[in-house]
Amino acid sequence: MKFHLISLGCSKNTVDSEGVISDFVQQGWEWSPEANQADLVLLNTCGFIKDAKEESLKHIFQLVKLKKERPQTRIAVFGCLVQRYQEALRRDIPEIDHLFNFFQKSSFSTLLRGMALRTDNGIPKALPQRILTPPHLGFLKIAEGCSNKCSYCTIPQIRGPFQPRPMDDILKDVETLVMTGAKEISIIAQDTARFGSALGEPHLLLDLIRKIGKYSEVHWIRLHYLHPKYLEFDFLDSLFSLPKVVPYFDIPLQHVSDKILSLMNRGGTKKEVIRLVRHIRRVFKGAVLRTTFIVGFPGETEEDFQELIEFIDNFPVDRLGAFPYSPEKGTPSFKIRPRVNKKEKTRRMDELMMLQQLHNLDDNNQKIGNVTEILIDKIENNEAIGRTFGDAFEVDNSVIVPYDGSFSPGDFLKVRIIDAEAYDLKGEKV
Repeated sequence: MKFHLISLGCSKNTVDSEGVISDFVQQGWEWSPEANQADLVLLNTCGFIKDAKEESLKHIFQLVKLKKERPQTRIAVFGCLVQRYQEALRRDIPEIDHLFNFFQKSSFSTLLRGMALRTDNGIPKALPQRILTPPHLGFLKIAEGCSNKCSYCTIPQIRGPFQPRPMDDILKDVETLVMTGAKEISIIAQDTARFGSALGEPHLLLDLIRKIGKYSEVHWIRLHYLHPKYLEFDFLDSLFSLPKVVPYFDIPLQHVSDKILSLMNRGGTKKEVIRLVRHIRRVFKGAVLRTTFIVGFPGETEEDFQELIEFIDNFPVDRLGAFPYSPEKGTPSFKIRPRVNKKEKTRRMDELMMLQQLHNLDDNNQKIGNVTEILIDKIENNEAIGRTFGDAFEVDNSVIVPYDGSFSPGDFLKVRIIDAEAYDLKGEKV
């Protein structure tokens, strides 16, 4: 029996999906690279904002079409969209064979049992390789859920309150990732900085990173999703001074206007944001700062938006993701008025990203002639595509190098930067 899995959304979903793949392989199922050759196709959905919901539904309808063409194919859907709209999906799309609540492990176990997923012996021949991410990259999820109660966010409704995973379970995952080839460990959660403090032991995150760093195979440790509210300077300095932790600061600011931050229930002020950015730039030379902003939040005036533009001009960030506000029923912000119309949200998005693009191009041009180390992610069309320490897998910039056959994905390579674009660099092997 063959199965295929499609994973949508964030890296947390990717980790969940890799776990499902591993469970199926452990039960003796064979992975199919193509959905149209599988007996079972699973879809891990995202339901965070409108665009994500639409993408999830598009994939569901594509699978329904596949099932009509290939009736023996079964469809199983899980993830955030199912958490929010399970009954509606069951009612409106009866072609789905299985809808299950991934966050209640018993429902997934029931699915496994009910589908008779074992082969004759049910024993995999080898430790399962990661399918959705390259072997040299390991996403390590250290917690589930979120307790921040940002006024626009559905994550607490979908995934529940912040709940750290047991340290022993995390360390088992680390060992598995290393055994299957991980050279970069990317630590993720909805709010990574809260891992230890949520248990009353702030040092736990430091302890975990020290233990990961003891593996000689691991070269880079990357921290994602650090909520600025929990980043005291002493803690931040200790965290990013640990061996192998790359100076990549993934801190979602979301806005800088005090009024909008308050409406978002983010905590903090513009003054505190500026202090944080200045501290990072002063203490960690060569640091890469990544952040996200929401534009068009209800009540955001042109003056509020220009505060954001002015901030980016005065305190440039290295990597920026921006999103138009998406009104989600059941969140406090859904009731806030006035709303910003779609056309104006698009205009503000375009203005913000154009400014960021100019900053990126200027920054990248200054790198021409520099020698830097990159991690090779893939080879295609006689080119190698890699990343510096300042670029996360699939979300940030790339360095493109001619492929000469002397290196492989997962290798670290010294390159000289010879050309620059707004988001990518071109290099040559040194």
